[in-house]
Amino acid sequence: MVIQALSPTRVDIAGGTLDITPLTQILQHRQTVNFGITLHARVEIEKSPKDFNITSEDQGRTISGGFDEVVGAGSLPWLEKLLGYFWRKEWAPLSIRIQAKSPAGAGLGGSSCLGIAMASALLKARQDIGQPLKLTDHQLVQTVQDLETGLIRVPTGCQDYWGGLRGGINIISYPPGGVQVQTIHDNKAQALQELLLLCYSGVSRASGTNNWAIFRRAFEGDQTILGILNEIGTISETVARAVLAGQWSEVFKLSAQEWQLRTRMWSDIETTETKRISAAAQGAGAMFSRICGAGGGGVMAIFAEPRYHAKVKAAVQEAGGQILDGTVSFKGTEVQGSL
Repeated sequence: MVIQALSPTRVDIAGGTLDITPLTQILQHRQTVNFGITLHARVEIEKSPKDFNITSEDQGRTISGGFDEVVGAGSLPWLEKLLGYFWRKEWAPLSIRIQAKSPAGAGLGGSSCLGIAMASALLKARQDIGQPLKLTDHQLVQTVQDLETGLIRVPTGCQDYWGGLRGGINIISYPPGGVQVQTIHDNKAQALQELLLLCYSGVSRASGTNNWAIFRRAFEGDQTILGILNEIGTISETVARAVLAGQWSEVFKLSAQEWQLRTRMWSDIETTETKRISAAAQGAGAMFSRICGAGGGGVMAIFAEPRYHAKVKAAVQEAGGQILDGTVSFKGTEVQGSL
């Protein structure tokens, strides 16, 4: 018997970086809007006859052995850390297989979504062996976020985990006392799905570097950075209202303004490749395009009326981009099967 967990990755359209604690509490305006996409992280777990095994199909790596050997191997540190937290050495040995459809360094929150998928699968496995651990959505997100922060040793935001857990369109707010998440799976998400194209720029990026630089400058009291972050927050709040009203042309207009503010903080947020692809897409009829995550490469979200899709795809590929087979995910994390 096999447990399978699927978690969508996410595209952010406004308010990224503002989700990093405790930036959420020093800004006057802060909100994040994202949506899940079908470039899933997949985790499969089954009982192993002898040793623990973890296989990452994307990285071509397998580790096996006793529990302590596997969780301390250092070859697949994120997966090892999750197994070490959610499982115990005296319980049944597991065979775990991982597959991620998101390209490495895509800017889609892939590692965080993978964490949600693996944690969800391990929680189901615990339930099946009579060792349940009951977590609310907020507790699950906070636990996985804390584990990843401890691993990478830089502050992390929460939006990636919510995109993976909920799918749909997420409006994330940060009042004192806890995060609030409004998830939309109705016809507004359907309308967005009809417009979306995903493209890999061919250049990997690492969001931690960009985000950490901004985080540090904000807490050093850099008034320019704090001013830009508050402007981004104000726009993000307006984006959220436009999403709820289904006003997508207004959403893209505002998201473009938010993106321009980001270029003032990160000189290298756009690359030669992403600029070329964006120009090609908009020249072929796209309404808007932006890099996902903290920029510097990765996946780009392109929005165009369906009648322009074929022309936009051809233009993007001619410019060196790779069209990805993914769209808006109407479902969050799904767990099926049993041990």
